[in-house]
Amino acid sequence: MAKEPRSGYAKTRLAAEIGADLAQALAEAFVLDTLALAKSSGVPTMVAFAPADAVSWFKEYVPWAERWCQPDGNLGDRMRKAIQEGARRGADRCVLIGTDTPHLARDVVARAFAALDDADVCLGPARDGGYYLLGMRGQHPEVFHDIPWSTDRVHTSTLERCASARLRVVELEEEFDVDDASALPDLQAALAARSGGAPRTRRLLAAHWPGGLAGQ
Repeated sequence: MAKEPRSGYAKTRLAAEIGADLAQALAEAFVLDTLALAKSSGVPTMVAFAPADAVSWFKEYVPWAERWCQPDGNLGDRMRKAIQEGARRGADRCVLIGTDTPHLARDVVARAFAALDDADVCLGPARDGGYYLLGMRGQHPEVFHDIPWSTDRVHTSTLERCASARLRVVELEEEFDVDDASALPDLQAALAARSGGAPRTRRLLAAHWPGGLAGQ
């Protein structure tokens, strides 16, 4: 699930704090690093992109991935329809990730798919109360129903929907989204603790904050 990293559209909160140009560069790094992570998992990758006129950008920068334009609607509507589209293209299991977590472990997609061998739903909970990853075996539209999107109740509400539908859930480790500048020190620390991955993001952080971000 990716927005084109154009200035004024993606990472607007970050732009207000660190400037539009650097925020746009980080947004681009996040998108490309996340898609590289998806590609490294070895499973077919579909970019659910937005806005509609972003198709040329994704075709140029990610020519190896399938592309699908996100429809109108709230986040739940768009994720539900992305899974429907994956099923239409022949997938019996789908794993959705966004581009706010470029620091994810390189095996996270593979572990999510493995969890779906037995589970109906796989969730990667986020520190802000949402989730950074959603995997699903088959289609379970009720999981997206009546969720208070963009609140700290998204994760717990989703678990409640799964329980009501008697769906088996496996959860991965908690991670954090990079939505604003307060998360950048954690991002730099997370990348420093892992070898490899997110090369574009690493280069930008090193170039603009060579002394590190801790305490800033």
